[in-house]
Amino acid sequence: MGRVALILLVALALLAAEAPRESPRPVEIRAERLEADYGEGLLQFFGRVTVRRGDFLMESREMKVHLRSENGTNRLEWAEALGDVRISYGNKRATCRRAVYYADEEKVILEGDPVLWEGDNRLRGARIVVFLKEDRAIVEGAPGRRVELVVTEEGGEGKFLPRP
Repeated sequence: MGRVALILLVALALLAAEAPRESPRPVEIRAERLEADYGEGLLQFFGRVTVRRGDFLMESREMKVHLRSENGTNRLEWAEALGDVRISYGNKRATCRRAVYYADEEKVILEGDPVLWEGDNRLRGARIVVFLKEDRAIVEGAPGRRVELVVTEEGGEGKFLPRP
């Protein structure tokens, strides 16, 4: 179990992809309960889940982590945070009802009234998909609800919302 827990902690560091990478920092996960099915490679955290690494913080009601066994090692396949998801790092933050991270694609999907902030800038949509390694994002609206971007002025120049 110790090896799997260590692998999980390293894998969850990928969730903190935007956190500074100059020195290794431990990943700390706290929850009221953990259910582990090592045969299926599924770890489920329940109740006031927090994931912290440096200034990266993610909070949710529950989180599921799926590990894939490859050549005798476990790798993160995907991680899903559910219920009142709040993510923050530096002056960036996000809220939504569901966030899913796909490790191989380095893709994050935010659903359920997702909102991204950087400082006073705000981006809102029905669904936000962030492609981390491609340095791009897609924000989708919904019927009757358009994408919304609010940009603050700084020194007379508009400061566009930087990358998520």
